[in-house]
Amino acid sequence: MDKRTIAVIGALLSCVGISHELLASQDCSACTRTENGEIKGTASGSVIAFKGIPYAKAPVGELRFRPPQAADKWDGLRDASQYRATCPQSKDPLERYPFPGKTIHYSDGNQNEIYENEDCLQLSVWTPTADHKKRPIMIFIPGGAFVVGNGSSNFYDGSRLAGHDVVVVTLNYRVGLFGFMELGALDKNYAGSGNNGLRDQIAAIEWVKRNAAAFGGDPDNVTVFGESAGSISITALLSIQQPSKWFKRAIAQSGASNFIHSKDFALGSGRTIAQVGGYQSVEQLLKATPQQLLETQKNAVAAVGVGDLLFAPFIDGTLIADEPNKQLSDGNAQGIDLMLGATQNELNYWSLYDGQYRNMFVENTDFGPATTAIPLQYRTELESRLGTKLDQRYAAILKLDQHNLIRQAQNDDYAMIQPMDRMAERQSARNANVYLYRFQWKVPTEYLPKGVPDLGAVHALDLPFVFGTLDLGWVPGGIRLEQARRDVEARLSAQMMSAWTNFARTGNPNGANVPQWPQYETSQRNTMIWSEHSNAESDPESERRKLWQNEDFGSFL
Repeated sequence: MDKRTIAVIGALLSCVGISHELLASQDCSACTRTENGEIKGTASGSVIAFKGIPYAKAPVGELRFRPPQAADKWDGLRDASQYRATCPQSKDPLERYPFPGKTIHYSDGNQNEIYENEDCLQLSVWTPTADHKKRPIMIFIPGGAFVVGNGSSNFYDGSRLAGHDVVVVTLNYRVGLFGFMELGALDKNYAGSGNNGLRDQIAAIEWVKRNAAAFGGDPDNVTVFGESAGSISITALLSIQQPSKWFKRAIAQSGASNFIHSKDFALGSGRTIAQVGGYQSVEQLLKATPQQLLETQKNAVAAVGVGDLLFAPFIDGTLIADEPNKQLSDGNAQGIDLMLGATQNELNYWSLYDGQYRNMFVENTDFGPATTAIPLQYRTELESRLGTKLDQRYAAILKLDQHNLIRQAQNDDYAMIQPMDRMAERQSARNANVYLYRFQWKVPTEYLPKGVPDLGAVHALDLPFVFGTLDLGWVPGGIRLEQARRDVEARLSAQMMSAWTNFARTGNPNGANVPQWPQYETSQRNTMIWSEHSNAESDPESERRKLWQNEDFGSFL
């Protein structure tokens, strides 16, 4: 068939409303056409992977600190066989990166790798076939405390999830001061810049919806899901105007509205960051190199003293009109089905950065004295309301006398577990289609290396199960699991992948291979416990929950 004949047939098909992405690439089973141009991916098992697709223009030059702009079109066939970029950040030892960064040496004698490429607003897609079947679309927003992390990582390989007949998308968004530094106090023309990272996510969702047919996806059945900063982002997205225009369902994994910033904090931290770097104007910030800005960011984190909490979306009164908890209670997201939960021992994740695996929120570590997770003033006020000391109540509930373990449980409840539960309460009052879970699987103690304590089900431990990768190499002893144990983990992963994809397809996680999981409602508080023997429980750890039942869990900062 010659080119002229192909063109004529393509025109005829267009006239009757049939897109011709596949016709344009009839000799390429891993090709499809997007609104920006044609791309060629790679077959990955039973699915096709398209990586490093631009969804917005590179935010460089005058576009730095600006909302994302529409991506440019390209001529010819674009190679989408590999990841192309990681947004500017300093390498985190627990993150996965597609390629090495640039090694730099700090004045304090330490060194690290950094990533400087600002042309990073890209996404990757896994699909069984680039046809017109209208499969459910699952868009994953990665975590990383809004300073690190990226969707260009094999840690979030979507091929196994896509094998459940869904389209899986992962994305990059600007992190750190590139995406979450509010410059409104420095220049009113840049007001709202502190939410540009969130705007990147929205731009990616919009791009996916417009191009859904190119990947065999249904633009009217989009589920957004995310973990940690990605989960906090989900909370923020539930707070934007008419979120159901952009997605139908949401899955929030370990991160609620308590981590979203107030406008005052965003403006104040923006001023402080500029001062730390010696920048008097946005113009000077625009002229700085990514390396200079990352150095400023590193120094600002130390100067502000809030650690991983320095960057996050903020309540700007425009994109996020009001406090997210209030938005949920008022029914802002009543059209969204919601699945959400937390891991059992969330904050033990940060123990992985310490040479002796000590918990930095309750004891001294390589990074210095313990950092209080629950502020002293808040603890005092809470204990006054309860008429009892938290330590005493938790000691009685847990039947423990080890101070560290008692404080760890309190911190996990305060930071993650109870805020997620309260989020379920608020949404279930507006939409009955809410499902709550708790992830409790942990590395068996017999497989832990000598000297490594039992850290439990740490933050992010659910991700290798959700994606089906079972990538446990970052967990002490995780890679030492024997085949007998691998079978246990594989079964749990299969259950969770089914639940996640079932929910994306119908709004109900139940189905073959999933233990019966009732909707969450406040009379029973049914919660799926993901473990070696997964099952739903009514109001698990109710005594702990009741200690926090009157807390609002609004913004920390």
